[in-house]
Amino acid sequence: MVSASCADVLRQFDLGHSSLYPIKLFQHDRKTPVEGEYFCLNIGEHKDVFLRKHSQRVMEFSDGTLSMWPDLLDNEVAVSPAALEGSPDLWVSPPLNRIFFLSDRLTQALRAAKMGRVFGFRAVA
Repeated sequence: MVSASCADVLRQFDLGHSSLYPIKLFQHDRKTPVEGEYFCLNIGEHKDVFLRKHSQRVMEFSDGTLSMWPDLLDNEVAVSPAALEGSPDLWVSPPLNRIFFLSDRLTQALRAAKMGRVFGFRAVA
């Protein structure tokens, strides 16, 4: 989920097949609406760029998917140079799950909009 202000930044970039869907958020009581406008970000772009053998602390699950530990540090995820090529500005790289990638220009725009801490950006190797 992203806020309306975050969605406004994302819409300025090439999201490819990714999309933003308006959603309604409610408090824990499931009745009281959360103030503001929010969107579900559906990431529909894939790039085959994840380099498992050069990535540290990879977890492999029985279904063949991979993940990284939640306390991920800079340069613990490696991607091929193809990650820098072309569009889009936002993508995932299966079988790596629970992690998405952003172009540098989108990362810088989110930082300029004071959203960097929320995303917890990490540099890739």
